[in-house]
Amino acid sequence: MSSKKHSGRRWIAAATLASVLAVSVMSGPASAVEPWPHIDEPPKGSVQWVARSMMVNGVPTSVMQFNSPLSLQQIADYYKSRWSQGYDHPPSVHHVGDATVVGQMHGSYLMTVKVSATPNGGSQGLLSVAQVLGSKADRDPGVVPVISGAHVLSVVESQDAGQHSRQVLILATQSPAAVADYYQAALTNSGWRQVQGNESTPPASLGAATSSAGSFLAFSQNDQEIQISIAGSKQGRGTSVLANVITHGAGEVAQ
Repeated sequence: MSSKKHSGRRWIAAATLASVLAVSVMSGPASAVEPWPHIDEPPKGSVQWVARSMMVNGVPTSVMQFNSPLSLQQIADYYKSRWSQGYDHPPSVHHVGDATVVGQMHGSYLMTVKVSATPNGGSQGLLSVAQVLGSKADRDPGVVPVISGAHVLSVVESQDAGQHSRQVLILATQSPAAVADYYQAALTNSGWRQVQGNESTPPASLGAATSSAGSFLAFSQNDQEIQISIAGSKQGRGTSVLANVITHGAGEVAQ
């Protein structure tokens, strides 16, 4: 599978987990020698790694995805039963849209299963382990500039094929055209060279209206690239920015 597909799949998984981790990061010491817990694979399911080692908002995280012929309720019941034995507290259960999320603390780690139904009556989802105890939330955008009034929603770091990826998701109040203009100016003025840009969103200087149209920009500097995807909401309220900073030849993600 290509690096781009890996990167996209990791970001989707991380975005799914970010809201869970946002309320789960705790202060306090974590044991340096405490082993990462193992999550049992779902019955009759097939499992593959999304990321063995990544950081989601500063929290060390590993993620697998699964598919199973068993139903959403059967998978949720399986993990509720497994995680009710040998723990001080029962597992947490909550719903995110059409999905069910089951969670349990294991020492310094939060184990979660997010499961959704598939059209054929089976299920699919994510298995994750995150070292929430002792971790410090980190949404530092790094080299990615942030337009006035915008908020950083998530920062995801991962390693793939000899390159380090840092994906920053930003929500801005301006139109897609204004945001595209901002990044073209901010990055070129900081020494970045634009190497790609499409025309799906006309520059704001040409009088483009706020719309759901988007654009893609890419810049390079030394051993780094910044790939920026910009998209407006269908309601015309705000713009999402996904900036992926790729550093070639970087080492593993620190945990």
